[in-house]
Amino acid sequence: MMKYGAEHVEHKFTLSFVESEVRGQWHDIYLSMRLEAGETFPEDLIDPSILVICNLDGDIVQIVLHDEGCDCEFQFTYAEKAQIENFVQEHVNV
Repeated sequence: MMKYGAEHVEHKFTLSFVESEVRGQWHDIYLSMRLEAGETFPEDLIDPSILVICNLDGDIVQIVLHDEGCDCEFQFTYAEKAQIENFVQEHVNV
């Protein structure tokens, strides 16, 4: 996780499914994350969570990092996005 334009930093975390809902042509999937031992969130990131937006065919359209339930100035790295995509494909029925 990193602020837009900041240095590329990888974080190690585990994911958990929270809930999902269909919203028109989109299927929203909400995930929580827990950092692995020894990891810390970036200083300005208080309560991160993840929104994965899929189309009704199950294809991931967007992965959004939320802080305190809202969009924020942080984004995932490519490796972190890949971890989230793999989790959704393996553990969430889309």
